[in-house]
Amino acid sequence: MRNQPGGLDTVSFAYENNASSLSVDASGSSGQSAGPSPSSATGLTFPTLSNITMPSLPNGSNVSNVATDLLDAADKQIPTLGLNARRKFFHGLAVAMFVPGIALDPAFTHLSFSVAFALFTFLEYIRYFAIYPFGAAVHLFLNEFLDHRDSGTAILSHFYLLTGCSGSVWLEDPSKILLYTGVLTLGIGDAAASVIGRRLGLRRWSPTTNKTVEGTLAFISSIFGSALLLRFCGLTDSFRYLRYLLAVVIAGLLEALSDQNDNLTLPLYMWSMFVAFGV
Repeated sequence: MRNQPGGLDTVSFAYENNASSLSVDASGSSGQSAGPSPSSATGLTFPTLSNITMPSLPNGSNVSNVATDLLDAADKQIPTLGLNARRKFFHGLAVAMFVPGIALDPAFTHLSFSVAFALFTFLEYIRYFAIYPFGAAVHLFLNEFLDHRDSGTAILSHFYLLTGCSGSVWLEDPSKILLYTGVLTLGIGDAAASVIGRRLGLRRWSPTTNKTVEGTLAFISSIFGSALLLRFCGLTDSFRYLRYLLAVVIAGLLEALSDQNDNLTLPLYMWSMFVAFGV
């Protein structure tokens, strides 16, 4: 058959320099189509929905298994710093971040604490359900700060630290020295008690605890000294020094004899002592 210029009965592509040839019949091999299809007209084969294999996505009961696998994989990562060093680093960071805000604009700091708490709640939701792509990464980060006092499926250590630092600001006492209660208790006192107690502590309060007398003394002296420094720098009003010191001593004894998560209980207890003693 001879091909006419401008008419196309049979499309033939021949590659004489290669060992193969491709011949396409415009009418189709099945004879069922009424006209030329796009694939037969060009010599190319296009995939159809029936030829595409869709990936299997987790649904129903598989969702919890995928979340568990992601969290287990994150747990296998090995942290590079000691637990106490990682936790106390954020205590010190709280001092650098929150003291200027409380001194310059307590109202805005109050709002910032509230926004941070809402953000923590959202991040915990992402971590708990291992929502891709941030769930495993958030779990890995927070998992490095857990100790024996943290239990349950929810990780609350960062909530306790934030609430402890912000509680005295949220309560809005007229005395400005009370606004610093949470930051001084956790950022200064608790960190000093931990560092001094571990490095220089010799006398334990009881055989069943790691708390030492030296750590408690460091707790009391560091908080009272920081309060005097704030007064000297003009960042707070005058207050009753002896009553303040007495409240710090009582809170120091609570810190030494309690094994609870003191990030939450200790600042609120100390703030209550300050109010009761009329500091």
